[in-house]
Amino acid sequence: MNGSGAVRSGSTARNSKESELQGNVGKFMKALLLAQIGDWKQKQQIALLDRAGFGQTEIADLLGSTSKAISVRLAEIRRESRSK
Repeated sequence: MNGSGAVRSGSTARNSKESELQGNVGKFMKALLLAQIGDWKQKQQIALLDRAGFGQTEIADLLGSTSKAISVRLAEIRRESRSK
């Protein structure tokens, strides 16, 4: 029983380290992305992040906005792209 407990404990620690590493990589990627688009207008930032597959909440978190504000801007962007 102790042997299987040790395996679980080691596996849990390994999963925790992997999860922490993934979180750090995610933060690094977000920082790189924001550095690239930091000077862009918010509308351009939102359009790019949307096309890249980020959700409304993720975009809001990245840009320091609210999900509702991003939703409104995305609706405007999509309406404008349909009218072109």
